[in-house]
Amino acid sequence: MLTYIAWLRLPEVTRGTLWAEDGAVFLQDTVAIGPWASIGEPYAGYLHTIPRLISGIAYLVAPLSSYAIMMSFLSCAAVAAVAVGVYHLSAALVDNRAIRLMLGMIPVLLPVGPLEVLGNAANLHWYLLWLVPWLLIYEPSRWYGKGGLFVMTFAAATTEIISGLFIPLALWTAFRRRNYWAPVGLLAGMVCQFVATAAKPRYGSPPEVDQADPLSVFYGFGLQAVASLWETDKRSMASTIVNYGAFPVLIPAAVIAGLLIYVLVVGSTKWRFVAAYSFGAAALCWTAAVVLNVSAELDFAGFTEEDWLEQFTYFRYAAAPSMFLLILVPAAVAVAAERAGSTKARTFLWAPAVLLVFLSVNYFPALPGRETGPEWEKFLAVAHEECVLNGGVGVIGVALAPAPWQATLPCSVVLNR
Repeated sequence: MLTYIAWLRLPEVTRGTLWAEDGAVFLQDTVAIGPWASIGEPYAGYLHTIPRLISGIAYLVAPLSSYAIMMSFLSCAAVAAVAVGVYHLSAALVDNRAIRLMLGMIPVLLPVGPLEVLGNAANLHWYLLWLVPWLLIYEPSRWYGKGGLFVMTFAAATTEIISGLFIPLALWTAFRRRNYWAPVGLLAGMVCQFVATAAKPRYGSPPEVDQADPLSVFYGFGLQAVASLWETDKRSMASTIVNYGAFPVLIPAAVIAGLLIYVLVVGSTKWRFVAAYSFGAAALCWTAAVVLNVSAELDFAGFTEEDWLEQFTYFRYAAAPSMFLLILVPAAVAVAAERAGSTKARTFLWAPAVLLVFLSVNYFPALPGRETGPEWEKFLAVAHEECVLNGGVGVIGVALAPAPWQATLPCSVVLNR
């Protein structure tokens, strides 16, 4: 059910369009190295375990012409699995099922999701980054639960190198709560990531992190992580900023600030920790992502009116920070329920419905990613014809989104798959 809820957020063309690394890296390596051998292959300085696993499955179970559809579907299924996992894992934090339901719906209904990160394997790592702290706080009682927790945490860590941000939480869980399985999985995954980075570094030289304008990083957090919860149409947001300045961003920022202050002031120690950690994780995830990927498109402090209208867009870097910020909503509801007492706690059962309505406002975004193609099946058919004409020898390029990305495949594979 959750898989289809995520799937339906993607237009038909988007589902059938293969995204960048899904074709140019994961598919190419799956073909060249093998579906299973390619899982441990580093790319851009780190491992991508789960996306490569999904690529291998998609390649093995479906014809090549259906590879894009299968990748989109399996990626939506992975997000649904994250949602279900968080619902169950959050039982370590709160018994109230309404609160856990609110937490579980966040990844599937994330407003900014369909713009770039939902429905492709290349951006699954943002959802897994959000999953990691929930894995760390859970305490399974049976041996197979502990083993499964280790495997899931290791897989997440070997998919997203920024998971290292949660090493302090892992150490606290291990030494204060004597819960070792997930922390060991995280640390083992980080060791593998560091080995991969050393073997195939992302940068030829250390990244110039001082090139990022601190004011642009701050503006970006408000514009991307916060404002995208309120408005996902980049054209509307850009024109509103040009006409009214920062006021459109201040509205959702005030709501987030109010929730944070409420939990920190009146919440129990547990919920204060959750609120502070969630906000801190959002800020750190955003900062780490943009500082390590300096771009003129992220220099919001230097934007002119023309830049806002022609260049402003929402980035994938907003996904994980937005999910961490949304934790403040169920946290505030949990605090209010605790203060109301057990006799009135049932009155807060409406909270999941309210959050569902709020998130559903952006269920169908105005400008979803890949909405204009190029559709994989159509362009693969063209490549098939060209391979027939040249006798099935050599390689052929198949267009991907965004341009000029393409997947370069042997004609022997194009003709026989």
